[in-house]
Amino acid sequence: MADDDLPPDADALYGLPLEDFVPERAAVAKRLRGEGEREAAKRVTALRKPSVAAWTINQLVRSRTKDVAAFTKAADGLRAAQGALLEGHGSPADLRSARAAERKAVGRLIEVARGLFPGGREPGESTLERIGATLHAAAADEAVRDEVLSGRLLRERESSGFGDLDVELAAAVPPKPKPRPKRRREADDASAREREAEEAAARKAAERERRTRRAALQAALDQAVEERRRAEDALDEARAEEARRRAALEEAD
Repeated sequence: MADDDLPPDADALYGLPLEDFVPERAAVAKRLRGEGEREAAKRVTALRKPSVAAWTINQLVRSRTKDVAAFTKAADGLRAAQGALLEGHGSPADLRSARAAERKAVGRLIEVARGLFPGGREPGESTLERIGATLHAAAADEAVRDEVLSGRLLRERESSGFGDLDVELAAAVPPKPKPRPKRRREADDASAREREAEEAAARKAAERERRTRRAALQAALDQAVEERRRAEDALDEARAEEARRRAALEEAD
């Protein structure tokens, strides 16, 4: 059974309050076993509890369709503007406008996210930052966008696309060099080529170092997120077991 074939009540787990996920998951799996759907029950039992940031995004996708549609449209516009510029028939102004629209759409969803938590409490700033990073990643990457729009996102993502706008524009539209006197061109060309080679080598070395450092940081972050998820799952399982035993004790009395 693929994730898209989950029973409706299993899919609905991702729309529940986060603290209800584990006990309701157990209840759905128990019902499926009782109906003889053992394989389906195993799949439901294996469903992972989302992180806080991922849970928040799932609620946005499931309840704020208009705002999510505006974000999707803005993301499409940004990708189109970037592609047009890199292909040589776009303009930096169009890319700036598309980037601004995408940031506005993400900002709107972040503001809505502040009101999704029960009891009037707001999510922490670090959670909001992870939500924003995940939405930016979804704008840049179709695979991440599919995860986000499924409404069953498990953990936050980090964007590896688009990059800094000023860097993009500088790379896509380099400044025109000032004209040189004709008699100086030959002498300058050799030194210019040498400088360009040195600068290119320096850029490549810096990029390798940046990617290595980024990969190490991402690996550490992924491990920390996974460890936290396991701890949260263990705590939820313990609470659910306590509730079951308390109910059994009350029935015995």
